[in-house]
Amino acid sequence: MAELMTPAPVLEDPPAHRPTGNLELHLEAHPDLPRLLRLGVASLGLNGLLDLAGEPLLEVQGQGWEGRLLDDWIPVWESPGCTVTLLAPWGERGFALRLEPKEPGPLRVLGRVAYLGLRRFREEVLDAFFRATHDPWTRSHVLEARTERTLLALGLQADREPSQLEWGEQFAMEWSSGPLTLYVGVAPEADGARTTALHLRRVGWEGLLEATRRKLFALTGGYSGPLEPSYRRHLLLAYFYAQADSLEGEPVLLTSRSPHYYVSGAYWSRDALLWFFPALLQADRPRARQVLRTAFHRYARWPGEHAQYLNGPPLYPGFELDQAAAYPLALARYLEGGPDPELLAELREPLGWVFERVRRERHPSLPLYRTFLSPADDPVPHPYLTYDNALWSVALNRLAPFMPDPTALREEARQIRESLYRQAVQGGRFVFAFEPGGEFVWGDEPAGSLMLLPHLGFVSREDLVWQATALWIMSEENPHHYRARFVGEGSPHFPFPSGFSLVNRMLSGLRRSAAEAVLALEQAPLDHGYACESFDPQTGLARTGVGFATLAGFVAYGLAHGGAALAPSTRLTQPGL
Repeated sequence: MAELMTPAPVLEDPPAHRPTGNLELHLEAHPDLPRLLRLGVASLGLNGLLDLAGEPLLEVQGQGWEGRLLDDWIPVWESPGCTVTLLAPWGERGFALRLEPKEPGPLRVLGRVAYLGLRRFREEVLDAFFRATHDPWTRSHVLEARTERTLLALGLQADREPSQLEWGEQFAMEWSSGPLTLYVGVAPEADGARTTALHLRRVGWEGLLEATRRKLFALTGGYSGPLEPSYRRHLLLAYFYAQADSLEGEPVLLTSRSPHYYVSGAYWSRDALLWFFPALLQADRPRARQVLRTAFHRYARWPGEHAQYLNGPPLYPGFELDQAAAYPLALARYLEGGPDPELLAELREPLGWVFERVRRERHPSLPLYRTFLSPADDPVPHPYLTYDNALWSVALNRLAPFMPDPTALREEARQIRESLYRQAVQGGRFVFAFEPGGEFVWGDEPAGSLMLLPHLGFVSREDLVWQATALWIMSEENPHHYRARFVGEGSPHFPFPSGFSLVNRMLSGLRRSAAEAVLALEQAPLDHGYACESFDPQTGLARTGVGFATLAGFVAYGLAHGGAALAPSTRLTQPGL
């Protein structure tokens, strides 16, 4: 079985990076130095992420820098001589770099373009050349990455022309004094880049910053749970890195825009609709409606496929029941926030595609459904998973009130639940995978955990079978339970405690396990403060899956909905938990 897995690459040294951006543009900077390492956009036409990487792409000279975040998203670097702020303004395809000197002296900005890359999983370096020009009409300096045509272009201008200038693949700019702002427009070709740079300059630094800060506050305001800064940082990483507006102007959903996430640049329905969508729904309901339409119309023609290209078709084939269940559950969650008969009517046909695909996996005589891969995207030891079937039951039950014939869906959900209690309970607890009436295996996967069954509404927290299951998952009997300085559960896919297990614990409603999870989020370094796929139980440093944007959404949702578990609440019947 192991040779058929594609496990996460283990990191010896987590990368130093600071993600920022907006829906149109993703930027990767250095956390401690005013260096922009790369910028990128999502492209439906190229089915991936188009990134311009540099050595570095842009850098402000100086010494004694310290980095921080403004509003938990906007990078700021301070030195004794200068303050530098990197802003990807809300609603704009470009960015601005603000230099505010604290003492007299020149301001110098350097940069060097390394390559143009196309990412989906791995990065392909494109055979492109770079053309540098100056446009007198808009007064922009333009840099184009070209093959037989331009693929990506930058337009740059400042508040005033530099006193010294070298412009090309390697460039240098110097001003005798400040403050000043560099405005960089990004487009598929030079006309859009040069005019966007001028537009940004017309709006001005103050206007761009004010509009962006207002949006960031709107997204994160009103939170009253634990670790408020951590909540805001995770929510914003998810909002701007788990979705994008493509070069073509269409929304896309993806695991991550980060170059450090090992399968970035592609769509997983589980990532988008189970982990990211609930956080998006609580932050921006109109945008949630927009991406829900995109998910159903563009991606639901292939429901449950392991991974898909940004424009829809399968990229990494293999049916996964939990990914198919993500569609009706996401729709139910949206409708539980208020009726939307127009949307429901519009999505009825793609919802039918999902039901038809799942129907092909039904057991010949039982209301149970097969899966080919597990929630960790690995081959399953037996085709029937307890969590996957429970999730499908929950999705049907929660969607039922909004459908023309709710009785049929409720009845199917009830029968699945009863079948699981007959077929998937051994020794008083739920098994991981089984053959009805035959073999089974114990286990759990943090990316699709039995710990979540009460939160999803499949069982109550007082259910003794679930309690026995949770006790086993968080015990030494579980070979993938880790108890050291930082506690958590892993899986064969990553032999370390997982960021997912922290969310599972918060949402379990169990006070002690939730408190341990919050403590890890508060004290472990993880991925520069962001949750990662897995981390070292002793040091808390990331071991796999950094820049994981959809997990960041799941963490934000877990903090918002699991904080109540930190107050006295339901506890497991066994002492000490």
